[in-house]
Amino acid sequence: MYIRNYSSSLMDLLMATLGSARNVRRFRSIIYERKLKRYKKESVRVALSRLHLKGYVDNSTAGWSITKKGEKYVKHARLLNYISSPFETNSPTNMILSFDIPEQNRIMRNWLRNQIKIFGYKMLQQSLWIGPGPLPSSFSKRLEELNIRKNIKTFKITKGNN
Repeated sequence: MYIRNYSSSLMDLLMATLGSARNVRRFRSIIYERKLKRYKKESVRVALSRLHLKGYVDNSTAGWSITKKGEKYVKHARLLNYISSPFETNSPTNMILSFDIPEQNRIMRNWLRNQIKIFGYKMLQQSLWIGPGPLPSSFSKRLEELNIRKNIKTFKITKGNN
C-alpha cells in the first residue's frame, strides 16, 4: 500500500497558520506557534519574506496577514491531500479507471496516481488502472473541486453469462 511520506515545509506551516482563521496579529505570535517553535526566528523571517515576495502574505502595522492569492494557495494545497481508502486490503477488483490528464497538469496527474494507489488500484497501462469499486463520493467531489473529473472515466466490471 502507498504511504504518503510528506513533511510540511516552513512555508507550508506559515501559510496554514495565516490561513486558518486564527487571530495572528503580530509576528511574535507566529514565532511562538507550537509547530513553529522548532524553527529559528531568522528562518521564519526569511520564509515570510519569500511568501511576501510571491504575494501570498502581507505585512502591515497590524501584523502579518494572508492575501487573496494566499487563500487560493492554501485551498489548493488542502485539495491535494489524500483521501484514506474505504476498501479492505483484498477487496475484489470490479472497476477500471482510465484518465487523460495533460502534461502541463502534471501535479494533478501525480496526485491522482498516488490516490488510486491508496485505494488499492493496480496499473494496467500508464493511464489505465484496475481496482475495487465503487469509488467513494468524497473522491468524486475532490475530482470536481480539482476540475479534473472530465478527464476521468470509470467502467464497472461485470461477469458475463457464458
